Amino acid sequence: QFLLDKTVDAHVMCLCSNNVKHYNCSYMSKAFQDSWGIPLLGCIPDRPFLGCPALADLERLFKTELVSGQKHRFRHYSVDDMNLITTSLTRFLENIRTKHPRTLYVCHVTRDDIILGFMAEFQRNRRDDERPFEASLLVCGRKGKYQMADEVRDMFEGLDGAPVMVVEYSTHQAMNMIHNFTPKLNIDDKNRVRKAVEHYEPYIDFDLLLERTS
Repeated sequence: QFLLDKTVDAHVMCLCSNNVKHYNCSYMSKAFQDSWGIPLLGCIPDRPFLGCPALADLERLFKTELVSGQKHRFRHYSVDDMNLITTSLTRFLENIRTKHPRTLYVCHVTRDDIILGFMAEFQRNRRDDERPFEASLLVCGRKGKYQMADEVRDMFEGLDGAPVMVVEYSTHQAMNMIHNFTPKLNIDDKNRVRKAVEHYEPYIDFDLLLERTS
């Protein structure tokens, strides 16, 4: 859009294209040069991990904080692995023991059985030293209509457990917000920053950048 805007009085030295499918990279380079005579500084292929929100991102999105498992704030979750719990506690426990371990589970705040079952499964997993417990639980309930029982919330006090977040939205609203959310680089999220540098660096022509800007 910037290139097509003739009212912008700017000299474009070079361009960098982001989130490009691998098979389009060579085409993009030729297209920019042929269409506008502008060299392509870099053509960065998509890296799905960089678009996976960390729990810290969800804290900012929902303007809340984890009530448990704060040390896991920078754990990332794929939106594709988000799971809305509508089943019985028994079926939920079967799923959490067999499904992808890093799953973001979503339940309604009235499901005390699921909330307590999630906490108990974390404790059992740690006691039995099974596979790493990397699941998290997003507890949803519309503001002013639903809230977590005080007795259940009290159980989280001082608990060094699995990550649990309570948000004042319906399950449908919360899941839609996550699906439409684009996480940004956060200097405190050292893992994502490192992965971004490792991913971008090989695809950027720094010699061309210095040549065009010197």
